[in-house]
Amino acid sequence: MSPRKRSTNAGFSLIEVMVAILVLTIGLVGTAALMSTTVSSTAKSHIMSTAALLASEKLEDLGRFDKGDSPVLPGGSLTADTAGYFDNVQISVDNGQINETTSAGGISYSYVQAPATGMTVTQNAGLPAATSDSLTFDRRWLIVNNSPTAGVRTVTVLVTANSPLVAKANGATAPQVTFQMSMVRP
Repeated sequence: MSPRKRSTNAGFSLIEVMVAILVLTIGLVGTAALMSTTVSSTAKSHIMSTAALLASEKLEDLGRFDKGDSPVLPGGSLTADTAGYFDNVQISVDNGQINETTSAGGISYSYVQAPATGMTVTQNAGLPAATSDSLTFDRRWLIVNNSPTAGVRTVTVLVTANSPLVAKANGATAPQVTFQMSMVRP
């Protein structure tokens, strides 16, 4: 009998291959979960930054009036729609169109701003039907005179996001995206 020579080019055993596949699978599942979280966080950040921009825009609009002007008389609510102290804004993500509906003195106005056509104002028209690519926000503001001290007014704007994209970004059990900003003016 001749002795068998052991081969120096031995392959992987089945157990080694199974362990390598298991380690690879765990790594790929972790990467997929991380990517899903990143996409969700990015969408929510986009919605929050848009809400902050809309709150800042409304504060700037209200800040240009003297305290005796009708748009900034004390009133409003952060919990309910009060005539003259709330509006709705819809932004189309794909085409850059912005639709804003406001009401003053019982009359509603729709402002549509599109990149190609500029701004169009229509009386007694509401927001168009929401689409899957649009973000819809409700803005409410509260104006309080002589707060925090005599001779000044506090203006607080609350922006709440309501749209299919918000529900996707937040998940089924997460709360709505809200952003509140205040300023004190003489």
